[in-house]
Amino acid sequence: MKKPRYPYRIALLMLILTVPPIGATQLGWYLYDKQTGFDYGMIVGTFSVIYAAWLMYEKNWREDDED
Repeated sequence: MKKPRYPYRIALLMLILTVPPIGATQLGWYLYDKQTGFDYGMIVGTFSVIYAAWLMYEKNWREDDED
């Protein structure tokens, strides 16, 4: 699979790091309570950071395109 262009990679990383943790926090807060929502957000945020770091360092997404 080919890497997306550099601006799209940065946008995808920003989405990976923001949307799932915020969504998990809001969903946990709505379904359970404030503390459970915060815990869900922290857990999902940890996995989001691990996945984004894997993409940046193992898949070389942090390097600019060489056209």
